[in-house]
Amino acid sequence: MNATSRPPLSVRHRTDAALVHLGLPAALLGIAVAGHLLAPAGPLRALLVAPALLWVPGRSLMAGLRPAGAAAAVTAALSVVLSLVALTAAGLLCQAVTGRVPLAVLPLWVSAVLLPLNLREWRAEHPAAPLALLAKARPVAVFGVAGTASAALLALVFIHLPTTAQHPYLSFSLAGEYTRIDGVLPVRAGQGLTIPVAVSASPAGTLPENLAVVTEVDGRTVGEPVPVTDAGAGHGGAAVHVRVPHGCKHQVMLRLTRGGKNLRSVDVYLRTRDVPNCARG
Repeated sequence: MNATSRPPLSVRHRTDAALVHLGLPAALLGIAVAGHLLAPAGPLRALLVAPALLWVPGRSLMAGLRPAGAAAAVTAALSVVLSLVALTAAGLLCQAVTGRVPLAVLPLWVSAVLLPLNLREWRAEHPAAPLALLAKARPVAVFGVAGTASAALLALVFIHLPTTAQHPYLSFSLAGEYTRIDGVLPVRAGQGLTIPVAVSASPAGTLPENLAVVTEVDGRTVGEPVPVTDAGAGHGGAAVHVRVPHGCKHQVMLRLTRGGKNLRSVDVYLRTRDVPNCARG
C-alpha cells in the first residue's frame, strides 16, 4: 500500500517556526498599512504606524543578519536602532535618486522590503517550547505596551493643548507710481505728496482688523494714522498725504501698525530742487 510521503518532522517544525517568526512582523505591517490608509492623521495613526517605523525594519534585519551573541533581552533595543538606521539610509537614497523623501509611506516600503528576512530565523532543531516562545515575545509585548502608553499620553496632551489661530503674514509696500522710484525722489519744498501703500495677507485670506499707517518725516510723527481699507481677498491699501518740509534731504517713513504695534515699514527719500545748494549733493 502506497502512502503519501510526508516531509520529515524537523522540516515541518522549521517551516512552522518560520511562519511564526514571519507572522508577527507581517501582522504589524498590515496594521500599519491599514492605519495609514484608514486612520485620520493624529495619535491613532501614529500608534498604528509606530511598529513599522520603529520595530519591523530592525527586527527583520536582526533576523536576516543573525548577529552572534545577540541576547533576547537586547533584541528589541537593537531592532529599534537598526530600524532608525534603515529608515535614515532609505531616506538618503530617496533624496539622492528622486530629490524628495516620502515620509508618510517610507516606513511601510522599508518594512515590506525587509520583511522576507524574517524567514531566515528558525532553528534547525526542534521548535521552541511555548515558554521559550513567550520569552521571545516578551520584548515585543513590552514595546507594544510602551508604545500604547505613549500614544495614549500623546492623545491626551493633543486634545488638551490650546489652539491658537495662525495669523497670516502681512506684506507692506509702496503702490502706484511709487513702485517705480529708484533712489531719491526729487521734490519741491512745501509740495504735497500722496503716497499710496498696499497691504496683503499670505496665504490669501481676510486682513486683520484695526490696521493703520503712521507717517514719520525725519523721525517725527506727522498727522493722524490712516486706516487701511480692506479691498477683499486678503488685500488692502491706504493713501498717505505728506507735505515736503524745508531743507535739502528728508526721509518719509511709513509704518504699518495694529493697535499701536509696529508690524512693517517702508520709506521714501526726498531731495528738494528749489532750495539753493540742494539740487546737487
